[in-house]
Amino acid sequence: MKALVYHGPGKLVLEEWATPEPKEGEVRLKLQYTAICGSDLGAYKTASDRFKPPLILGHEASGIVEKVGPGVTAFHVGQHVCCNPPIYCGTCWYCTHGHYNICPNRLSLGNSVGVDTCHGTFAEYICLPAFTLVPLPENVSLLHGSMMEPLAVGYHAAKNGAFTPGETTAVIGTGPIGLMTILSLRALGAGKIICSDTSAARLALAKQLGADITVDASRENLPDAVKAATGGLGADRTIICAGVPSSFHQAIQTTRSCGDVILVGMIQSQLDFCPMDIFGRDINIISSYTFTDEIYDAVRSVSQGAIQLGPLISSIYSLSNGQAAFDALAAPGNQELKVIVDICDGMKGTEKWVK
Repeated sequence: MKALVYHGPGKLVLEEWATPEPKEGEVRLKLQYTAICGSDLGAYKTASDRFKPPLILGHEASGIVEKVGPGVTAFHVGQHVCCNPPIYCGTCWYCTHGHYNICPNRLSLGNSVGVDTCHGTFAEYICLPAFTLVPLPENVSLLHGSMMEPLAVGYHAAKNGAFTPGETTAVIGTGPIGLMTILSLRALGAGKIICSDTSAARLALAKQLGADITVDASRENLPDAVKAATGGLGADRTIICAGVPSSFHQAIQTTRSCGDVILVGMIQSQLDFCPMDIFGRDINIISSYTFTDEIYDAVRSVSQGAIQLGPLISSIYSLSNGQAAFDALAAPGNQELKVIVDICDGMKGTEKWVK
């Protein structure tokens, strides 16, 4: 099979690898589409112990069941599915209490997080345990199926904490996860949604997808804008979908007392803050790491028409031109949103499709 193999920052090579055979409890997928995640792009830019080459990256994927291993009865050949990336043990405290996303014994598709490296979905075939696959209804395309994993991240963030329909929510950052959080908030019945970013194009799309108020963070103050829109109260909940350290302080100022700050964006710097700014206002700080069963909610919302994913796709590249897709996303000032790789190269010789 063809596989796009990561050999370190800036280097992806299309190679021939052996097609895997499904073991007991496994399913072999003929992969169709894999979307590029920010973590994939991070590995492409900078070396990390989370991504040990040689490695097949990718975990936001859809495919068609091509072969089932012994003991598999829940899936059949020809079925359309998407991937739920953690391959968890199912027996530890976290798994038995519904937190399999942080199972210490897990493997994670397309990276070296967990107990060992696990090759991902920038390849023509993959064998996965049947419990990691989610069926796609007939009215959900395989293209949109490759976006269910990031949508589930947004859905988990949108409902995290004490979500109540009708609440005012601020969203900091309108990258793919921020936009999917906005889509999920609207589908869940949120009230006023206020979002901020420095990209005019992304703010315009956020408005199209359901945001009520957009704030250009390069020239406007988000806490002031939120308070003006809430009679001085502040947002009931603020969801941080940006990795910028200053967004944490901004979120505290934006959120009303007794409100929730949901941390989704991967802020990887140490922060200086006064605990009294949180304690003295009874603010809840809640982390939102990936998701668990929200991927089923994501699939159902798309199937029912409550969430439309098409506007988020900016371009599709063929697998043979996969490195160009990463280069496009890594380019300074790029305007890409969700970039997807056509694994089966069904683009009739076209190297890139642009919406």
